[in-house]
Amino acid sequence: MTAPALQSSAPIVPVRDIDASLAFYEGRLGFRRLYVAPDKSSAEVSRDGAQIMLVACDDAATLAVTATNMSVYVRVRDMDGLWADLGPRLSDLPTARLRPPFDQSYGMREFHVKDPDGFLLFFGEPL
Repeated sequence: MTAPALQSSAPIVPVRDIDASLAFYEGRLGFRRLYVAPDKSSAEVSRDGAQIMLVACDDAATLAVTATNMSVYVRVRDMDGLWADLGPRLSDLPTARLRPPFDQSYGMREFHVKDPDGFLLFFGEPL
């Protein structure tokens, strides 16, 4: 008998517009669409082993909390290769939404990007 085990996790992210969010995650971050609800109330995207669930939300307070208090840390392999792929697609974002690769004092090389609703994604690899 196999012991129970956690297999993966996916943050559930409130978004104003499913189509705009899908365009960002697919076009800018290279995720692929796994699912979109027929009524556009939710969607799921994936890249390699990372998944993100998007849920349509029109509540301003919830979206404000998302933009100021929610984030996800995505561990990557070959940070500089990933940045070489994504950097050109992200380069026109406002500086408040993008922080190019840098080394953290806690031993990680990271870059940060905010989605259209302000959800913060950290991409990091050990130094």
